[in-house]
Amino acid sequence: MTAPTLPPGYEVIRDEIGFSALAGSFFVRKPRDGHSLAWGFRVEERHINRGGVAHGGMLVTFADHALGAIVFFAAGRKPCSTIDLACSFAAPARLGDWVECTGEVTRTARDLVFMRGRLAVADRTLLDVKGIWKVLDRWLGPDQQKRA
Repeated sequence: MTAPTLPPGYEVIRDEIGFSALAGSFFVRKPRDGHSLAWGFRVEERHINRGGVAHGGMLVTFADHALGAIVFFAAGRKPCSTIDLACSFAAPARLGDWVECTGEVTRTARDLVFMRGRLAVADRTLLDVKGIWKVLDRWLGPDQQKRA
């Protein structure tokens, strides 16, 4: 597999593990030059369904991963877990499309972070997302030592 061409400012995420590594590669654009934190991926053959467009499950996986990462940084680099994710599909992503996810925290309450996000190809909205993440005290799972 050849590396996808990235839009300016994006870089590969080097520490993807588990399901994220299987679904990705995902890329991040860190906040700078007037841009906010954003995530992206290039739609590849392995991401498409029988209809020839990106599988809806792939788009939801990417939205959950990207928005969860935004929560991670908004919560001071604390781990978080998705407790609710609502997605409204608006348009398909096609093979070769660059899909970008942006999001914003809409509210916080104790250990909960409420987010809204958008997946898009250029100006075309693919998915509108709303979700709630719980901020955790520590990492869970077998790799918790690596993340401490």
